[in-house]
Amino acid sequence: MTAMAGDVPLLERLAGLPPVSIAELRALLEGGAALSRDPLLAGFVGADEEGAPALHPLAAALLEQLEQRPDATCYTALIEALTGIWNAAVRGAVVARLKAGGLPADDLLLRLEALSPTLGFQAENREWARAWVADPTAQDGALVQQCLVRLLLALRGLAEARARALTDPHPPSRGASASEEVR
Repeated sequence: MTAMAGDVPLLERLAGLPPVSIAELRALLEGGAALSRDPLLAGFVGADEEGAPALHPLAAALLEQLEQRPDATCYTALIEALTGIWNAAVRGAVVARLKAGGLPADDLLLRLEALSPTLGFQAENREWARAWVADPTAQDGALVQQCLVRLLLALRGLAEARARALTDPHPPSRGASASEEVR
């Protein structure tokens, strides 16, 4: 698929939407039964002990984590999710190259720390780094799973903002026009 000259990249269009707070996302997700028909979130809806619709525990935990920051928005959560996935992918590629080059496992963490602060080792605590070295696939696999759920939650919140912009008879001046909508 090629981009047209007038196309605005997706992240720019999403950034141009009015901010969607995590509280707004929470209110949207409390719709319960309607979530089971939502194409992004249907796989994360189950039933609680009383049989009422409920979010999957991972999605609920991530939503609670996002709510701990009062200034958090869906766009911020989206960028954080993409960054986490990107860092895991780069770590995996770097580790594969270093191991293929014969780097001993004992030197792996030191080399990763020296290569790039964005790989996450300098910002993370030493306990996480040791767990990562012991089983990088499991650690980054869990991170990617969490990031994918965060990404879907964030996209759902942003989609609601876009839906408002498309259906409001007096849309705000910010955001992408209907002709720029992703198909």
